[in-house]
Amino acid sequence: MQKTAAALFADSADEQILFLDALLAPEEKGNAVVWTGEERSQELKFVPRAELPGWTPGFIDRMAAGEKPGNTDAYKQGQLYSLDYSSVLTGSPLLQLAAGDNKPRFLLDLCAAPGGKSVLASRILQPELLLSNEVEGKRLGILRHNLKRCGITNAFTQKLRPADWADLAKSGFDLCLVDAPCSGQSLLAKGTDNPGCFHPSIVKGNARRQLRILNSAAETICDSGYLLYTTCTFSLAENERVIEKFLRNQSEFSAVQVPHLSDHLSPLCQFPAYRVYPHVSPGAGGFSCLLQKGTGESREPVPESLLNFPVG
Repeated sequence: MQKTAAALFADSADEQILFLDALLAPEEKGNAVVWTGEERSQELKFVPRAELPGWTPGFIDRMAAGEKPGNTDAYKQGQLYSLDYSSVLTGSPLLQLAAGDNKPRFLLDLCAAPGGKSVLASRILQPELLLSNEVEGKRLGILRHNLKRCGITNAFTQKLRPADWADLAKSGFDLCLVDAPCSGQSLLAKGTDNPGCFHPSIVKGNARRQLRILNSAAETICDSGYLLYTTCTFSLAENERVIEKFLRNQSEFSAVQVPHLSDHLSPLCQFPAYRVYPHVSPGAGGFSCLLQKGTGESREPVPESLLNFPVG
């Protein structure tokens, strides 16, 4: 772990120590909340909005440390979805897409469970179609429960391998979210045990899988569409190196700058990508890179066979 910290913060021993402290002796932090309706619960305490970044939309808040939303009426009534604040940061490039002239309308969330990125994307982009995919049956049930609870009624779910999407929905979407399965090193900053998350074989295996997923996801993107790649790990191999390999394989894609995340710009690559660390943010940490397809086919209709499992 110390070698990892040294690689990430080569110019600062103090940064290495702060990073390691955040993993080895984590402090309790308040999760973010995505409000899924207009109501605002008074059952929970939140940090003042003045403490949130200026780009934060009004439907996102951050709870005070120690607040537990799961037993509140607001949670049971589907008024909110709670997620680590780093997930808001890494998913926030969606705000840039929402403000652009080419706002995505047809969304695929390829690794969707338990549903946080789908809820966030639905709230930000209000898409015409959202297809949320999860391969594992147990996690698919959790995904469907969360989408239904939060009233994401324009969503459909599927249980397909990424390679199947490349075959069945080629050029069918103008945005694909890949919140990739990863070593989950940031779980340590939540106080969650994750044995082996820094082991080279675990990292290497995840990086290979992530690249396969990204290459499949690329096939689902139409001309001028987007791919948002996120993880909850700090590994160079699973983050910047995966994107480097992807860009070599997929020359029609390029990484897109996200100005409001400039404070999190990664120094470990030559393209815009963003790292979130637990010692400098209210969340556990993660990685984000927004990619755009410059050339390709126009968007194709999504086959009706993929719409057999509506959430609503």
